[in-house]
Amino acid sequence: MPENENVILVEKKSQTLFLYTSRANEMVVVFQFPCSTGEASGIKFKAGDKKTPEGIYFLKNEYEDKYLSPVYGKKAFPTDYPNFIDKRVGKNGSAIWIHGTNKKLKPMDSNGCIALENADILKLSDYVTLDSTPVIMVQEIDKVKNETIIKQAMNIDSILTQWEISIENGNYHDYLSFYSPEYLPYINWWEQWFKIRKQADKSDLSLGVKRERTGIYYHNRVFVVLFDLFLTAKNGKVQNGKVCLGKRKLFLEYQDNTYKIIGDIFQTVSKKFQKAKVPLITAANTLVTPVFTKESIINTTQQWLAAWSKKDMTKYASFYAENFYSDGMNKKAWVKRKQNLSKKYDYIHVSGREFKVKPGRMTCEISFFQEYKSSRLTTQGVKSLKLVNKGGLWKIYQESWKGK
Repeated sequence: MPENENVILVEKKSQTLFLYTSRANEMVVVFQFPCSTGEASGIKFKAGDKKTPEGIYFLKNEYEDKYLSPVYGKKAFPTDYPNFIDKRVGKNGSAIWIHGTNKKLKPMDSNGCIALENADILKLSDYVTLDSTPVIMVQEIDKVKNETIIKQAMNIDSILTQWEISIENGNYHDYLSFYSPEYLPYINWWEQWFKIRKQADKSDLSLGVKRERTGIYYHNRVFVVLFDLFLTAKNGKVQNGKVCLGKRKLFLEYQDNTYKIIGDIFQTVSKKFQKAKVPLITAANTLVTPVFTKESIINTTQQWLAAWSKKDMTKYASFYAENFYSDGMNKKAWVKRKQNLSKKYDYIHVSGREFKVKPGRMTCEISFFQEYKSSRLTTQGVKSLKLVNKGGLWKIYQESWKGK
């Protein structure tokens, strides 16, 4: 367990809740309270069976008594039952909470929740960190030799370090080798991540991932590993060299003489990445893709004007995005039209002034007063361009013109 982390351990056999904390690599019992679990014995499997689950869970919310029915007492904490492992074996049901009570506490007297005396739930609440403090529910506590625990922890830590390295430097085959053949994680992001890594290397930006505050919890042949996951950078673009993506939760099982990942989810995602499908990709893009200054956008536009003036149509075409569409023409039709004009006119000279820029990270807009002169046509007006960032380069995806 991470230093100063707490864990709640519920033993159904003795109807006791224990609160442990980690201090100097030692597990210390802070207190223990009588509790009441489901009135039906056994492991919860379906809704309404009045049984208390067994496994490793986390507390998702905290409710004060003013928001609760009297039966829940002074405070309540919903758990995340059913968790990933429960769903995999078909367990269902919901609303497994740790809460107080408005009646005399009796053994095995709940519908499946863990009930405490009101004074005890209030004391327990001081030791709870949502989405971080685990709740381990068992029928009976099984003690294991400390040497075994240390060996398991070292082996799992080594596996996870190699898993991190595969993300930093490996290919998706290396990455998938850490997962059980029976479980395929979401992998559609890997090709994009590989491209970002290559782009970062060209910019001398070394990207990596890092774990902090790793907790390893075990029940019924499954290890649940929870840690803070960071994207790291080594060129000073990130304060302290890292940005937190959220809390990652891995489920591991011992298979074929090694530990294999059988489940992989985010317990929580950092606020700035909550809308991202893959926080790692979004965070990396913000580092690799710079926010262009007004001057650099103007410079790109002037290079585009210069290519047009030189009738360098290959370079001119390179400034346009593949999804370009304006005046009823896609990129191919637009460039072909310009090529025909360049052949038709003896010379073309295009210049711009009075640039107005709306910069951004992934898209931007620029408008300016354009003067166009050719062997057959002279005109002036306002040119407006909309650009999108593609791999660190601005590409025109829309263009409009308003003659003077």
